[in-house]
Amino acid sequence: MSISPLAGKRVVIDPGHGGKFPGAVGPSGVKEKDVVLSISTILHQDLLDLGAEVRMTRTGDTEVLPGGSLRDDLKARVDMANEWPADLFISIHANANDQPGPNGTETYHSRSASDRSKTIAKLIQKSMVEDVKLNDRGVKASDFYVIKNTRMPATLLETGFLSNPAEEQKLADPAVQALFAHAIAKGVGDYFSIETHLKPDAPLGPPTQGGQDPEPHFLEYLLAPGDPVEMLLVGQNR
Repeated sequence: MSISPLAGKRVVIDPGHGGKFPGAVGPSGVKEKDVVLSISTILHQDLLDLGAEVRMTRTGDTEVLPGGSLRDDLKARVDMANEWPADLFISIHANANDQPGPNGTETYHSRSASDRSKTIAKLIQKSMVEDVKLNDRGVKASDFYVIKNTRMPATLLETGFLSNPAEEQKLADPAVQALFAHAIAKGVGDYFSIETHLKPDAPLGPPTQGGQDPEPHFLEYLLAPGDPVEMLLVGQNR
């Protein structure tokens, strides 16, 4: 009888952007929302094959909360993971810069993360760099909405730079997308093999009055690396 190494584990895969939120767009027109959905779809199957229960925040080119603002859309992603509840949350993105030179792969956990979130970020970063072989930009801490407000270990991945012409072409390649997906799945498997030895993430404090999330104080709260600031204006007047 075969053994399913991730049996009973619940994973939410969050393909960044979607619908009216395209994310970064490369010089030849490759869109972040398309790249990350392709990677996420392959990853979804990989994790199912390992025995995990898997949900995706979106499975097509739509917003998670159609018609909502960016903040509404991000909250819907977080709510999906928190209400299930998931054991792990992985948000997948592609980076961008004003200049074409920056390149490589980087991974984030929140500033308040404990050992589990830090470990999943490190293991996925290591696996992506080893298997896809883009420049290693390391593991970083930042308080992006989706990894600050999820109530389980969470990480946000920046696979590569769409603003870099060479990496844009790689990210558009289905074979490279599959490499990323398989590498992420390997990192998830490595994480769950040692999860019980790691200190759990501290729970979030009680909600603020009226049950509302605190208002963001920094652009990074709503915008991941490479996201155009104009995204903040989409859907505000509805």
